[in-house]
Amino acid sequence: MAAASAPIAMKEALTLPSIGINQQFITFTHVTMESDKYICVRETSPQNSVVIIDMSMPMQPLRRPITADSALMNPISRILALKAQIPGTTQDHLQIFNIEQKTKIKSHQMPEQVVFWKWVTPKVLGLVTQSSVYHWSIEGDSEPVKMFDRTANLTNNQIINYRCDPSEKWLVLIGIAPGSPERPQLVKGNMQLFSVDQQRSQALEAHAASFASIKVAGNDKDSILISFASKTTNAGQITSKLHVIELGAQPGKPGFSKKQADLFFPPDFADDFPVAMQISHKYGLIYVITKLGLLFVYDLETATAVYRNRISPDPIFLTAEASSIGGFYAINRKGQVLLATVNEATLVPFVSGQLNNLELAVNLAKRGNLPGAENLVVQRFQELFSQTKYKEAAELAAESPQGILRTPETVAKFQSVPVQAGQTPPLLQYFGTLLTKGKLNAFESLELSRLVVNQNKKNLLENWLAEDKLECSEELGDLVKTVDNDLALKIYIKARATPKVVAAFAERREFDKILIYSKQVGYTPDYLFLLQTILRSDPQGAVNFALMMSQMEGGCPLDYNTITDLFLQRNLIREATAFLLDVLKPNLPEHAFLQTKVLEINLVTYPNVADAILANGMFSHYDRPRIGQLCEKAGLYIRALQVNPSNAPLVVGQLLDDECPEDFIKGLIISVRSLLPVEPLVDECEKRNRLRLLTQFLEHLVSEGSQDVHVHNALGKIIIDSNNNPEHFLTTNPYYDSRVVGKYCEKRDPTLAVVAYRRGQCDDELINVTNKNSLFKLQARYVVERMDSDLWEKVLLPDNEYRRQLIDQVVSTALPESKSPEQVSAAVKAFMTADLPHELIELLEKIVLQNSAFSGNFNLQNLLILTAIKADASRVMDYINRLDNFDGPAVGEVAVEAQLYEEAFAIFKKFNLNVQAVNVLLDNIQNIDRAVEFAYRVEEDAVWTQVAKAQLREGLVSDAIESFIRADDATYFLEVIQAAENANVYHDLVKYLLMVRQKSKEPKVDSELIYAYAKIDRLSEIEEFILMPNVANLQNVGDRLYDEALYEAAKIIFAFISNWAKLAVTLVKLKQFQGAVDAARKANSSKTWKEVCFACVDAEEFRLAQICGLNIIVQVDDLEEVSDYYQNRGCFNELISLMESGLGLERAHMGIFTELGVLYARYRPEKLMEHIKLFSTRLNIPKLIRACDEQQHWKELTYLYIQYDEFDNAATTIMNHSPDAWDHMQFKDVAVKVANVELYYKAVHFYLQEHPDLINDMLNVLALRVDHTRVVDIMRKAGHLHLVKPYMIAVQSNNVSAVNEALNEIYVEEEDYDRLRESIDLHDNFDQIGLAQKIEKHELLEMRRVAAYIYKKAGRWKQSIALSKKDKMYKDAMETCSQSGERELSEELLVYFIEQGKKECFASCLFICYDLIRPDVALELAWTNNMLDFTFPYLLQFIREYTSKVDDLMKDKLEAMNEVKSKEKEEKDMVAQQNMYAQLLPLALPAPPMPGMGGMSGPFGGAPAPPPPMGGMGMPPMPAYGMPPMGY
Repeated sequence: MAAASAPIAMKEALTLPSIGINQQFITFTHVTMESDKYICVRETSPQNSVVIIDMSMPMQPLRRPITADSALMNPISRILALKAQIPGTTQDHLQIFNIEQKTKIKSHQMPEQVVFWKWVTPKVLGLVTQSSVYHWSIEGDSEPVKMFDRTANLTNNQIINYRCDPSEKWLVLIGIAPGSPERPQLVKGNMQLFSVDQQRSQALEAHAASFASIKVAGNDKDSILISFASKTTNAGQITSKLHVIELGAQPGKPGFSKKQADLFFPPDFADDFPVAMQISHKYGLIYVITKLGLLFVYDLETATAVYRNRISPDPIFLTAEASSIGGFYAINRKGQVLLATVNEATLVPFVSGQLNNLELAVNLAKRGNLPGAENLVVQRFQELFSQTKYKEAAELAAESPQGILRTPETVAKFQSVPVQAGQTPPLLQYFGTLLTKGKLNAFESLELSRLVVNQNKKNLLENWLAEDKLECSEELGDLVKTVDNDLALKIYIKARATPKVVAAFAERREFDKILIYSKQVGYTPDYLFLLQTILRSDPQGAVNFALMMSQMEGGCPLDYNTITDLFLQRNLIREATAFLLDVLKPNLPEHAFLQTKVLEINLVTYPNVADAILANGMFSHYDRPRIGQLCEKAGLYIRALQVNPSNAPLVVGQLLDDECPEDFIKGLIISVRSLLPVEPLVDECEKRNRLRLLTQFLEHLVSEGSQDVHVHNALGKIIIDSNNNPEHFLTTNPYYDSRVVGKYCEKRDPTLAVVAYRRGQCDDELINVTNKNSLFKLQARYVVERMDSDLWEKVLLPDNEYRRQLIDQVVSTALPESKSPEQVSAAVKAFMTADLPHELIELLEKIVLQNSAFSGNFNLQNLLILTAIKADASRVMDYINRLDNFDGPAVGEVAVEAQLYEEAFAIFKKFNLNVQAVNVLLDNIQNIDRAVEFAYRVEEDAVWTQVAKAQLREGLVSDAIESFIRADDATYFLEVIQAAENANVYHDLVKYLLMVRQKSKEPKVDSELIYAYAKIDRLSEIEEFILMPNVANLQNVGDRLYDEALYEAAKIIFAFISNWAKLAVTLVKLKQFQGAVDAARKANSSKTWKEVCFACVDAEEFRLAQICGLNIIVQVDDLEEVSDYYQNRGCFNELISLMESGLGLERAHMGIFTELGVLYARYRPEKLMEHIKLFSTRLNIPKLIRACDEQQHWKELTYLYIQYDEFDNAATTIMNHSPDAWDHMQFKDVAVKVANVELYYKAVHFYLQEHPDLINDMLNVLALRVDHTRVVDIMRKAGHLHLVKPYMIAVQSNNVSAVNEALNEIYVEEEDYDRLRESIDLHDNFDQIGLAQKIEKHELLEMRRVAAYIYKKAGRWKQSIALSKKDKMYKDAMETCSQSGERELSEELLVYFIEQGKKECFASCLFICYDLIRPDVALELAWTNNMLDFTFPYLLQFIREYTSKVDDLMKDKLEAMNEVKSKEKEEKDMVAQQNMYAQLLPLALPAPPMPGMGGMSGPFGGAPAPPPPMGGMGMPPMPAYGMPPMGY
């Protein structure tokens, strides 16, 4: 998959060696990375140091000389934890430093060694010892706190990780250990999960684990999950799983159902295992990283596989979460720091397209707000809506990725659904769902608020705003304003609807807040509108607001005059005055108008106020004449006199009108000259044509140093009118106004006006006066001298009717007169700007071609030719021939651009720019013949080079080569080589390359020269060339020659460079097999040997092929290929000969012996068994087994199975193919070793069918392994029980029911009652009653006795006695009665004997059944039947026994009485001792209780117990010793 379309993007963030980290320190014990912020590396050489790498600036590592066994950087801050073992102990010293503040935070000495540690939170370190786990907080002075003890499954494990969940209620410790004995390379992972609340641990098998939290539908609290990955082996089967389970499920709440998935490891990664797990909380993805660099990505909610790829070719030993971007960092042994991130643009399309998991794609898109599932989400929404599943549709819209369904259209869709009676409207369901999921957007907030406002539920709005559930907008504020102004103001502020906020503050009369708020948000309100608004209702408030504006930083936003006018428009004189008096306190000159204004309005309305203002002297910049007049009208005459000297010009004018004498007027003017305004005075006199009157006054002012322009203007007018050398005044006086004076001169003398305008650079006025008076020569000189581009542009405009006259004067007079290059340049530039090429040519010809001062000017000559190129190409060639001082290269390029190729050629040729000239011929004129002719004429190498390149482009390769040779140019050898090869002109190429070799030493040149020699079959030159010094890449040349079948040349090259491998294959191509073998021997390469061998086989050179083959087959990997090659070509005998020869090789391996065996199996079966027996230890038996199976060599196959300990298969093969494979002794050996017990019974069937004579021998071998019942059943069903009688006799000792019954059945059939009785006595596990019933009617008496015996053994006493009595076997009957222990049977038998008259039997029965027969019954029967003599022995025995028993009872009684007396004496002695103790105690204290006192019911505590009842000597109350009471 292309990296761009993969759902997970990988990039190299850093390589540790690039910042100076030595490779030997890139290990698990030296490198730590607790988060995506820092990497910490511990170095031990050349000196002990710790390197801290800040991932925000990784190329600036911080290296500090620190000695420690381990170093950890805090996940979020620049805090460093260090661990070092105390010398001579097993204790560790822990320290924590703030490296920014360079202070130690805390330290602790652990009493045991810390084998692993990690920051479990930014404030807590997890410490793992050999026996326990501790937590150590960096806050306060607390010591490490023990959390739990390690479980037994982590004993002797290397701890690789320790984590806790965010609540710190669940902890997990992970370790690894060597694998099981059957697969030690597969590392075993162990995990201990501990619950802090329950204080319990659980041991699991896992390599990596991580915690996460997830929100389960219907549960308002997050569920805590643990995900762990394991890879285990059981009975050779490897199981790799990922598990996700919930921890601490909440009672009564919906929980997370357990998930699990397979981890699919490719075959090449069979021994790989997970080393780390990271969970992206941003996207809900599980990352499982393995040691060998595999990455598995799973969905957290469903444990669905999302992606798998190898992210590192080197082992990964450390990872860290990159939480901000939802990815992770991984560090491999090479030192690469890899960053894995989610490719947001491709993840969802990948899941929906590649995995075809639409549901997961939608969930990922919703969870991570990812693109790619828009169509799926919209389609699903439409389906839900069409199915009236409005609640589900609302939830889908609320969680839609990137809010694609959070639109007005969705709201309108829910609005359009009719509301059913008694049900919540779908629109409210939608809004309710949105509120539970998060915050509404602007449109949703507005629509929901509209519903709430209509229902008058303002409190809901307040709650939602407090919870930040609504997005505030100006429209929302407008809506809420209809019901609550204060709430609306809050919304306006949140929505940054600044104009509405300002308006709201204004309505609330909180003017100070307006200014504060505007400053905070950087808003400039419409202050004029605000002030007008305030004025309508609160004039004084308006004054205060205006004053606040005046004090704003940066100045008042409104002009003071504007503010004043607003007050005056409403006749608020006092308020306007108050405002102005406050803001005009600084008395600044720029406030003169306002000072005047405040005085004016008060002089008109409140003169006393104006008088007070003037009296205070607070203003000094007002309009005094104006105020003086108003003071006079207001009756403030004193104030008027202080302020009105400016009316003097009017007075003088009135005096002149009244024809007052000039002397009087002059005297008046002189007397007040310092106070008189000059300009109005001059105006008054000039209007009356009496300007001369002021001559003395003006000269006096000039003499006083006046620089007033009005003074000098008036004086200049007087001089012009008097014609008193006006030119001198106009050119020397620096103070007059040129426009005023020039205007004054226009009607009097236009030339003087020109002088005045020239002096003041009054361009427009000068142009107008010269045009008007046809003074074009003066105008031309002025414009040229002025050198002003704007002025030139104006006079050269097309609509200037005088342009032609001006141009004529410029060309004919002004420029020829000029000696200034700048003036000429400005004029030329102006003509160019005005786009007057023809006029410019005219001008330049005048300057350049007519021997002016600028005839040889470089720039002007360039300009003349360039202008001609642009405007009049016909003149260009003439100019080129006439001019010499121009920029030939540049002008020539311009001519080329203008497609004046001949002119360009002439220019380049004139300036000896031969390369450019030939380029014009080649590139523009495109005439190679002229170019060649030109090259012959100039004979320049560079020219020939250009010609050669052109010829090369046109495909004239030979001509191009000749030209390159004439140019002696070796630069373009690559292009020449390519072209020559394409054109197949190798003879010319050889000449060219020989020239190039003289210029440079290029491997390409020498290599191509050899190739060219080969192409033209000049092999001798190749041999000579390679013997001389050269830089050819002979290997590449040889390969190329070989690829193009130039084998003779290739042979020369390969032989020269001793590339024996390539030489060998080349000789093969040349059919020189002996030489190829010799070369292959020198190459000694497996690949070469194979190529030569296969070629020899194809050529039927089997002797040589065998030489090669012997060197190949010693390589295990190549053996099969050689064998297949021979066999595919039918060379079986030759292949067998090769393999047989290979057996004697020193390097002969198992593969040769095995392959030869396979070949024997296929082509020489007669040799197979011998081969197997000779070399059984050197064979790959499984492979040979397959071959024998394919070729149906059953005997050999059986032998191989036995050798390989595959006894089940051996037994199966023997039985399935017995004609070839069966041997009784061999089969017996195999049978006892099989593992499948079913084969035992299959063997029984086999022997029963094929070798019944040997079946007992076989069964005896299997006796300890088979189920005897099943064997008997087999033989019984087959009807051959007699056949296995010896076997059954041999195994009857096991007392198996089936065996016993089978043998008993045989004995019955054989009437062998002795063996039957023996069997019954020794083996009781059979159906006794069944057997007895079967033989109780047997014709043989002994068989019937056996039946009675069986009944007796079974407790069927009556049946046994009856059968014995029937057969008159009285002894058997009496013995049965005695053994039964039943009195009634014995007495009945006595009665039977009396009835049968068997007196001897009666006496015998009394003796045999002595313990059962009652004496009274026996005597009674004997007495009544006159058989007392036969009873007397029994009676004597009874009396003797009974008297012995009575004697024993008396003896026991006496001993009991003696024992009682002894106890009484002991108790009396104890009482005496207690009384003695009581006498020694104080009188107030009672004596301690005496044992046996107070609760006794025996001899000392109460009435004595009555003695046991004694009966008469002959009549005890109950039978004793099993004898019944006697009765008479």
